[in-house]
Amino acid sequence: ISALGRINTDSTFVCKAFMALENLISGADIDVLTANDTPQVLFNAIDAFPESINVHIKGASVIWHLSSRDNSFKDAFVRNGAARLISEAMTRFLPSQDLQQKGFLTIWSLATRKALKDEIGHYATLPIINGLAAHCSPDDLSSSPGGDRQQFCQEGLGALKCLSTSTPNKRVLVEHGAIELITRILWLYSEDDSLCIAALSALSNICVDVDSNQVLRISSDVLDAVVYVMRTHQNVKEVQSIVIVLLRNLTFSPSNCLLLQENPFVSSL
Repeated sequence: ISALGRINTDSTFVCKAFMALENLISGADIDVLTANDTPQVLFNAIDAFPESINVHIKGASVIWHLSSRDNSFKDAFVRNGAARLISEAMTRFLPSQDLQQKGFLTIWSLATRKALKDEIGHYATLPIINGLAAHCSPDDLSSSPGGDRQQFCQEGLGALKCLSTSTPNKRVLVEHGAIELITRILWLYSEDDSLCIAALSALSNICVDVDSNQVLRISSDVLDAVVYVMRTHQNVKEVQSIVIVLLRNLTFSPSNCLLLQENPFVSSL
């Protein structure tokens, strides 16, 4: 950490330092990790190389691991702008699946702090939607080195779900097509029960706002995808449970009730 603070003009050195630090974080004492103003040192090192994708990938990974160790790091990384820096890099390096995936994990970890959700969501929600949309196709991921479409999509959906517990973030998610994106993922991976569970969980969070006591009006396309997944995984308890709760919540909207009534499979399921 001290070396990063002194020598941050060489991107190769910074990347190697990030890799070494990442391997040491899990076993290091918290007092050691906080002794040298680590969050600010990391921010400065990443910020020094705005066009280096490797610095941002490895820097995001270190932020993720540190924020998983202690909540104080979450506060510090949001306060000093490091979380915003990673979000901006996700937009700048949209074609990089690796950076998007590290960004998902970093934002997801930071946003588990309820007090930080609104601020993080202000600059991270749209990059996460765009990153997931750009790489969720099976064709995109199958050609990526070591690409794992299930893992990638689950982590992106996990970040969306985490951010969606905030009312302001829900609005951004709806306005920028998150529901349509989740519906697309449900159709693409309807045979994968684990991925469907992640998608349904995110969709359920977005559609219902407990704070404002409101339920979104959904389209027939969304309902068709949800019902199809429910029919496909009739023996998967978690899929059935999530869909039942989602459908129940949707009934608080009269227009949704009409859609449900018109669907030939809902009642029998």
